[in-house]
Amino acid sequence: MFTLTPLLAQETSDSTQVKEDSTETKKTISELTKSSRKIEGLFTFFQDTVNGSVQMLIKNNQLNKEYIHFVHTLDGVVDVGHFRGAYKTSKIFEIRKYFNRLEFVSINTAYYFEPGNPLRRAESANINAAVLAALEIVATDVETKAMLLKVDDMFLSENLYQIKPTPSPQAKPGTRFTLGSLNNKKCQYEALNNYPLNSDVVVKYVYDNPTPINRGGPGITDPRSVYVVIQHSFIAVPDNDYNPRYDDPRIGYFMTQVTDLTSTSNTPYRDLISRWNLVKKEPSAPVSEPEDPILFWIENTTPLEFRPVVKEGVLRWNRAFRAAGFKNAIQVKTQPDDAEWDAGDIRYNVLRWTSSPRPPFGGYGPSFVNPRSGQILGADIMLEFVYFTNRVKYDKLYEDVYENLNWKENCFVGEYLYQANQFGFTAATISNYSDEVKKRIVNESLISLVLHEVGHTLGLNHNFKSSYLHNNNTVHKRGITEEMGLTGSVMEYPGINIAPLETEQGQYYTTIPGPYDVWAIEFGYSTALENDDLEESRLNAILSRSTSPSLAFANDADDMRAPGKGIDPQAMIYDMSSDPISYASDRIKLSKYLMDDLVVKYSDRGNSYQALKDAFAILLREHSTACGVISRHIGGVYVDRAYVGQRDSNTPFRAVPYDEQKRAINALNTYLFNSNAFNLSEAILKRLQSQRRGFNHYSQTEDPKVHDQIMGCLLYTSPSPRDLSTSRMPSSA
Repeated sequence: MFTLTPLLAQETSDSTQVKEDSTETKKTISELTKSSRKIEGLFTFFQDTVNGSVQMLIKNNQLNKEYIHFVHTLDGVVDVGHFRGAYKTSKIFEIRKYFNRLEFVSINTAYYFEPGNPLRRAESANINAAVLAALEIVATDVETKAMLLKVDDMFLSENLYQIKPTPSPQAKPGTRFTLGSLNNKKCQYEALNNYPLNSDVVVKYVYDNPTPINRGGPGITDPRSVYVVIQHSFIAVPDNDYNPRYDDPRIGYFMTQVTDLTSTSNTPYRDLISRWNLVKKEPSAPVSEPEDPILFWIENTTPLEFRPVVKEGVLRWNRAFRAAGFKNAIQVKTQPDDAEWDAGDIRYNVLRWTSSPRPPFGGYGPSFVNPRSGQILGADIMLEFVYFTNRVKYDKLYEDVYENLNWKENCFVGEYLYQANQFGFTAATISNYSDEVKKRIVNESLISLVLHEVGHTLGLNHNFKSSYLHNNNTVHKRGITEEMGLTGSVMEYPGINIAPLETEQGQYYTTIPGPYDVWAIEFGYSTALENDDLEESRLNAILSRSTSPSLAFANDADDMRAPGKGIDPQAMIYDMSSDPISYASDRIKLSKYLMDDLVVKYSDRGNSYQALKDAFAILLREHSTACGVISRHIGGVYVDRAYVGQRDSNTPFRAVPYDEQKRAINALNTYLFNSNAFNLSEAILKRLQSQRRGFNHYSQTEDPKVHDQIMGCLLYTSPSPRDLSTSRMPSSA
């Protein structure tokens, strides 16, 4: 009896608990939400007005139905790859009932089974669906069968999306800033925004690290407590007549990869290109306005002096859409200062501005799609004010940031144009350019940046072969380049087109969609024919023009921006003209010429030597970059993606001609490996001093370490492999 007494007591206690739990589950939805604010929309939410806890109502007809889950960063920590406006992931999910719980299940959309094929009955075999969250139903409406869930465990965790990057196993502890442990007691809902076709849940995720090894950049107040603000968007799958279009390797669209598991083809691909749903108002007209144009808003954070230029850059894409049969396909408005909507609202496509401490880009143009069809559902463009500053970046922040970014899908054109502008402004200062010329550099570069980032939001990825459009003579002829483009595409990473010595200055940057852009928009957006066979023939006719030199294409998978990456020297960044060796040689001569006047032009009485040191680094960086362009021709292989039998096509691989390789070697012997290649004056070297700020240089000497900078030139030029996950052109010399 002595041993049975506590057992009986325990049994009684358990019974009581069961009764209490049973009573709790019998509460109605009204009772459980009586102290909550109701937020209606696609999904209905209830937020407790006392503790902020959130409950979610799921209607019976919302079960087993596909929705889109889209994630993007509203505010973050650049050091871990989260920054304002960063688009993260878009996936299909379903809500499924399992007895007394509901499961949020992410659907695998990477495979296709032909309708009517018997194999379709096995479409789930060995293809996983991910159960991201499983939540108990706390109440059910007797009449409507709607179910109430407590969703804090789902939203205040990383169940729906992994926020904290997985650390690299090769990284040494402390070399990179890392987030601590998620503290769900500190996490909180920032906003619950609900609309008929989407529900947005904004959450601040707080990470604690009591003993951080790496304290991160200056944007982090205290590394022991760091937060990232994420917006989860649940979106209804569009109910429209959108007709998907499939990818082709000869042209560059972002796409959703889909493999046909019922096809016997060597290439069973049904990859969906990303594009907007543009439909003609007048279907029979050769050129018509769309029923729903692509509307961009200029955020009210945009500096006033840049707004007209930004608008002009966006609207210039309408030139390309005419070839696809549309006029006024893109429209632009400015967000009023008293607008009731926020730029984070996914219903609005916004050009946004920030001025971050150490941004990883000058411009960034993402979009998100319906993974089932490839239809673009929304897009934003982020622009950084650093793009217009004179700050020279000497740190290695970018190596760390890129480790946490999928660099293959991110755009760094703003960073490269920023560096190009620095060279342009340095040349302008030394050569006494007028204010009007300096303004032209700024305007042309901003139009080029906007054109590039809008191009991404239209679905286009990079094109690093487009700089071959003009020869080394016509590239400086403004009358020619303004008419057809300075480059074949605005999706390039070009250097600033500063004319060589004794040559009249042409355009600094391309300011219109080039021939490749017009062709790509025609392929992606022209209206499909109703007959499938005729439509296939029509698209093939467009694609057959890919062998035209003005339509050459290569993207990030092909480029040679880093040592050991890529094989085709025509797919290079920062190059220009169909004779990049000569163009780069002229650039080196110009840099050396400008170097001679550094001391005279950057020795203003009463100022530090920082501007002089920056100008020196900029010119040396330009020298290094030009040598890198030349070096890629040595051992290079030209790549052609034309199909078999296509007119004017070449074999897929051709070695760079011997004479061209020899010419590259001779140029490097002159401008890199020669004892007089750099020939820096003592007057410059004695003045390369950074402006003191606090305890700068506390752990190292403050001398300029010119030898290290020269070695940086050699490393960038070297063909030896490096860590390709982060290798890229140095941010400074």
